[in-house]
Amino acid sequence: MFGLSVMRHKRVLQRAFSDCFLPVKDDLGNVPVSMQESKFVTASILGVCRGYGESRVKHETDFDLIVDAVFEEVFRRESVEVQTRTESWLQSSDDEFMFFYFQAKYRTMDNKGLGWLQSTLLKHFDPAHTVVFPL
Repeated sequence: MFGLSVMRHKRVLQRAFSDCFLPVKDDLGNVPVSMQESKFVTASILGVCRGYGESRVKHETDFDLIVDAVFEEVFRRESVEVQTRTESWLQSSDDEFMFFYFQAKYRTMDNKGLGWLQSTLLKHFDPAHTVVFPL
């Protein structure tokens, strides 16, 4: 059941990730394309959501709705493709992906915030730029 608490948790995580990714977004709110295929980025998003939701979200279907909203916030129209790739890495227990996933999950459970994620994003990704073509 999609209740008020699920909406609240969804809003909290959407805002947290929006603020976290803000320094690397372009003028239209898009993140760099290279983030779409980054195991670190997608595993960190999923791990943070899982760490946050473990004690707060009781039903897996509610958790899935929250994760969908967060991926849409970060990746916009590419979110379905990115989620499919992320799910594939999760289901295959990709070593690199799982390392980042558990690292993010436990950092979140320790209530460390997303400063660690933002600083890593800024070190390894150049901010996106809006490309405008003259008419």
